[in-house]
Amino acid sequence: MSAELYVEVQQFYARQMPLLEERRLEEFLQTLTEDGSIEHRPGGWKLEGRQQLLEEMTARRGDAERPLVEEISAREAREKNIAYYDGLVYRYWFDRMRVEPVDDDTLHVRYQAIVSMTDRSGKVSFEPTTTVEDVLVRVDGVLHTRSRVVTHDTPNWADKIHNPS
Repeated sequence: MSAELYVEVQQFYARQMPLLEERRLEEFLQTLTEDGSIEHRPGGWKLEGRQQLLEEMTARRGDAERPLVEEISAREAREKNIAYYDGLVYRYWFDRMRVEPVDDDTLHVRYQAIVSMTDRSGKVSFEPTTTVEDVLVRVDGVLHTRSRVVTHDTPNWADKIHNPS
């Protein structure tokens, strides 16, 4: 693998993830293929296609300007249809990225990730650490995410309380 390809992948994520952090969901989803998927393991959920992803992300991402959401887990927020990121600024942090070309238009990318959440008072909390496996493909010469599998390092990750007091 060339240094140029590795930098291209880094730049892809540098463009993609701020769109999610800034809650620019429709723009974020344009960085996925039309049938792109995001899956959370273990014991989580899999969402497929831009429309299903947009509906779920719109319901959960919330608004950093709204009051801080009550203490709630990801699973409970999905069950009660609550935006659990209300009142929070969140950031995605990636490390130890491994890029493996499959063919001229397909890459397997594996990395470790953590999400930080900061409330208005400046208090920072973290989601459980994860390993992420992406399949990136070229569409008209531009990288897109075809699939993302997020494997959480704790089996009960979806029951962790967001931003505990």
